[in-house]
Amino acid sequence: METDRHKKTFELSDLWTVAWKRKWLIVIPLILVSIFSFVGSYLITPEYQASVIIWLGNSVRLSDQLRRMIGDAGNVLGDERHRTEELRSLQNEVTSSPFIKQLVDNLKLDNDPSLNKKVQSVRSARSDLSPEQVKFDLILEDLRNRIEVSFAGWDQVRISVLSADPLKARDMAQNLGEILMAEKMKQEQGSVRQSQDFTYGQLEKYEKDLQDKIAEKTDFERKYMGFQVNELVVSDSNRKAVEAEIQGANSDIEDRKNEETTLLGKLENIPSSKIVLSESATLKKLKSDIRDLLVSVATLIPKYRWNDPEILNSRTKLYNLMGDVENENKNLVDRQFSDYDSATRAKLTQLFSVRAELDVLYSKSNNLKLALTGLSEKMGSVPQYQAQLDQLNREIDAARDLRDRFKEQSEGSQISQAFLRETRFYVVEPAKVPLVPVRPDRPKILVVGIVLGLMIGVGAALLAELLDDSLKTVEDVEAYLGYKVIGVIPEIAALKKSYKVK
Repeated sequence: METDRHKKTFELSDLWTVAWKRKWLIVIPLILVSIFSFVGSYLITPEYQASVIIWLGNSVRLSDQLRRMIGDAGNVLGDERHRTEELRSLQNEVTSSPFIKQLVDNLKLDNDPSLNKKVQSVRSARSDLSPEQVKFDLILEDLRNRIEVSFAGWDQVRISVLSADPLKARDMAQNLGEILMAEKMKQEQGSVRQSQDFTYGQLEKYEKDLQDKIAEKTDFERKYMGFQVNELVVSDSNRKAVEAEIQGANSDIEDRKNEETTLLGKLENIPSSKIVLSESATLKKLKSDIRDLLVSVATLIPKYRWNDPEILNSRTKLYNLMGDVENENKNLVDRQFSDYDSATRAKLTQLFSVRAELDVLYSKSNNLKLALTGLSEKMGSVPQYQAQLDQLNREIDAARDLRDRFKEQSEGSQISQAFLRETRFYVVEPAKVPLVPVRPDRPKILVVGIVLGLMIGVGAALLAELLDDSLKTVEDVEAYLGYKVIGVIPEIAALKKSYKVK
């Protein structure tokens, strides 16, 4: 029976009754813990947070090849995993020893007198360390816990710094942003210079290789021309006519080069990377016809005089084809550069036509030189001629392709250098002096104190109820006495009040 009396159980419906009965056990811890939490929050040293936002993106749109070439970090970001790794790298970079060393030197953070006691305490156990090293290690460890790097946008990075001094928080955040921009600029310039040095070396190598291949092909063709010529064709007057045409072509080349330079100067408002014409099938066909025509002219020279109808007709056809090329260039410019005004489009049409004419003049000059050399030689054909010529052509095409690739990369490096001289990195939002501290968060502390006080109070009330051995119900009396209860006298509130009056 005694054991049964000490078994304390109650239903959920009894909780409110218990809470009301033990209300002071709940209210008092709630009030005390809340007050202690709120008052204690004022004993915590307030900390202020300042942030600076840095833009690390591209100011112009470059091709993927150029962007990879200049080592663009920001700009070609991948999935979330890549961004997470990028953020971790930035965090490690900003909190690295070289960065913090610059920050300490710039703001004289090692002049804090409070550090001296900590330095002495550490050196008492590690006397082998210099005071300067200990002081910097302490500052480094403290700042790494106070500096946070996060993304503020796709190409934007936020650097946040915590400090008990709002002015120091502002200065550290701003200075770290400037250090990051300066270091990133050094990295970009070094990458571009290294790429450019490598490109120039390779370009020179493959340019020489291409010229050697062309010279080899020229020598081969000179040996195996095998054309039959007559006296009129190899006469001095005819040779001088061809030489005069070559000189005229070379003179025209210089004129067209100057004209191209002048036109590029007039089109300086358009990025050089955009001054590219996508050739249509018609334009490609016209250029192919011109190349074939120039080759045919070279093959006719050993057989006919320069002023013979066969060659004159070919020259007339060449002029007509060049006119068709200019018209097609105009049509393509009107479609591909429709955003520009008519005057600009006219200059672009003239530029592309000049470039096309330069290609023709170079080809014409080379073909005429080959033909002129062949006039003084007479060689028989050999069975291996065509096979070897095809092999030489393939080697020349491969060498030219490599040369052109490195030439494009060289031009890209020049564009990248000019690009880096512009605004590559800049401050989107400078650091400002914070007006209110971010720590301690008093509303949050107060809420935690209220919840904790309530939990302590409820726990105390439940524990007091479980330890209370008094008889509260009819069942408790029956269990304790072992007899059935005959009747229950209810509490009469009126009598209770009357008793209090007496």
